[in-house]
Amino acid sequence: MSIQEFFNLCNSHPWAYIALFINFGVIFVNGWTDGPNSIATLVTTRSMGPKKAVIMCAILNALGVLTIGAFAKYISTLVGGDVSQTIANLVSWGNASIDQILCAISCGLLAIIVVSMTCTYFGFPSSQSNCLVGGITGAGFALMALGHKGSIGINPWVKVLVGFVGSLLLGFLLGYLFTLLIQRIFKKVSKGASTRFFNVGQIVTSGLMSFMHGVQDGAKFLGISILIGAILSTSSGGVYTETLSALSGTWWLYVPVAIFITLGTFMGGYNIIKTMGKGMANLKKYQAFATDIASSVALLLATFFGLPVSTGTVKSTSIMGGGAARSFRRVKWPTAGKMVMWGALVFPLSMIAGFLLVMILIWTTK
Repeated sequence: MSIQEFFNLCNSHPWAYIALFINFGVIFVNGWTDGPNSIATLVTTRSMGPKKAVIMCAILNALGVLTIGAFAKYISTLVGGDVSQTIANLVSWGNASIDQILCAISCGLLAIIVVSMTCTYFGFPSSQSNCLVGGITGAGFALMALGHKGSIGINPWVKVLVGFVGSLLLGFLLGYLFTLLIQRIFKKVSKGASTRFFNVGQIVTSGLMSFMHGVQDGAKFLGISILIGAILSTSSGGVYTETLSALSGTWWLYVPVAIFITLGTFMGGYNIIKTMGKGMANLKKYQAFATDIASSVALLLATFFGLPVSTGTVKSTSIMGGGAARSFRRVKWPTAGKMVMWGALVFPLSMIAGFLLVMILIWTTK
């Protein structure tokens, strides 16, 4: 499918424009609220000023999206994992019409905004990645309840659950182990030399974390664009499953994702930087260095196996692990537990929101 064909089909199905508009809006907010996670420890340990860190984060977020967009097909062929395809296959839409499916996707994406704003209003953290999965699934359940013979993708949902639980365990474990390893390596290094090393090292590892945020979260929202394109293709005789695969790595789908996530990241999110950097554990420079490496490795592994995970969750648990390596008492467990709990709760909350939004829209437009 060419870009011209895509927009011709959008003109015939205006709900596609609405779904794309909401998707890009959520991507923008994701860059604003989730991007700062990757530079939180860099700023709070004063290895780099917040403005410079945000600029670096924005640029590397964009490079991460462009990289996963360009190489998604090769990664899928190499190890069988593709986060964008996992997201695109969360729901089988049955015999619903193209406009009904696009309407449901729009409601599923809108559920992300509803749940995120509600959590923010009550002071609870939320994961837009988890909300995305829940919202689209809830919208799919709504179409099934309305009599359309769809189904939930079992394999994609297995990957979602494995990714969520695995990110909690792997983030903490890698944060803990990398911190202990660095403690041992630098045990006999002078304080001045180690400080100079970690000042520079943190810039490198935070940059890597920013890049991996672009890779992981960019792939999720790219999956929605691919899904919209595959649905539209069926109106012109295209085969849905074949188009899903063919659109993976299409430049005119992933470039807008890179642009919007970059614009959102430039907004800053300085309150999030403060919460992530000091809210769960007061880290020294070497611990921050270790947690960034741990988070990047965890995100890389998840991406290779097609597991959609929350970068905020991975970063949070690696910070917990880094703090625990020094002393378990230094970790602010209530704050950490609250973040993990709400990371899990947004799955059912966004499902309910996606379901209800579809039902409300159908009811009000009868």
